[in-house]
Amino acid sequence: MFNDNDNGNSIMKGNILKALRLEAEAQEAKAMTNLKNYFNNPAAIGEHPDVVEECKKLVKDIAEAREMIETIKSL
Repeated sequence: MFNDNDNGNSIMKGNILKALRLEAEAQEAKAMTNLKNYFNNPAAIGEHPDVVEECKKLVKDIAEAREMIETIKSL
């Protein structure tokens, strides 16, 4: 898919993909941490009137991050 004829381009491609992967991993970790907090810390729930909707958003964030990681691996 990418033209890797130039070693400099290959290094740049690797750096960009690594940065994207790390960003997606951070997104997943953040969402997982917040979701676990909702499950394990009842006091945190009081701040959000619609806990199910908040958890739904976090699950979507996790799914999006995992999809990005898998897509990046395929490149």
